[in-house]
Order: sequence, then C-alpha cells, then structure tokens
Amino acid sequence: MRNLIYVYTSVRLGVKLVKKVKVTLSLREDLVKRAKSRLALESRSLSDLVEEFLAAYDTLELLDQLCESLGLEKRFYTSSEVKAGRPLGLKAEDIVRELRDERAERISGY
Repeated sequence: MRNLIYVYTSVRLGVKLVKKVKVTLSLREDLVKRAKSRLALESRSLSDLVEEFLAAYDTLELLDQLCESLGLEKRFYTSSEVKAGRPLGLKAEDIVRELRDERAERISGY
C-alpha cells in the first residue's frame, strides 16, 4: 500500500521565506503507522520528521566533505568511545561543558 505525503506551504525562517514543495513517498504501512503514533505523542507530523531526516542527511554530506578537506577520519563513534575520550579529573565536567559551548557558538555562527 502506498502512503502519500503532500506538503505545500511557505514558512518564514528569520527574515527569509522558505518555500515548501509537495512530495509523494511510498513507505511501508506498518512503519508509517508506528511513526505517526509516536509523532502524535510529540505533537509533530510525519512531514516534520521527513524534513528533519533530510536536513540531517544534508548535514552529514557537508560534514563528510569537511572531514575530507581537513584530512580527518570519517566515522561514527560509539558512546563508550566518546566516554573513554573524555577528559578525566576534577575539572572534567567543566572542560566538557566549555567544549560544548564553543562548538555551539561555532555552529550558530554559520
């Protein structure tokens, strides 16, 4: 069975008007039902979720290109690898918070 998703609106982001387009998708019915049930609890739509995934996909492509141009390794890290790489000691929490704040400032500057 095909599930059709139609979206056609305009949304204002900041001062820039972003036009939305109508899209047709063919998705598994059981998957759509489960997703819609969960999204209803969050007061979100399936369109919101699809748009979020597309934005994340676009971001991953950008990050891959950035890593390649900087000569950095492109891979995902497990939570245990992240925890193992965190600074240790009395000030570790402050260092991690500072790193997160700096990253947030850099990202918001784009």
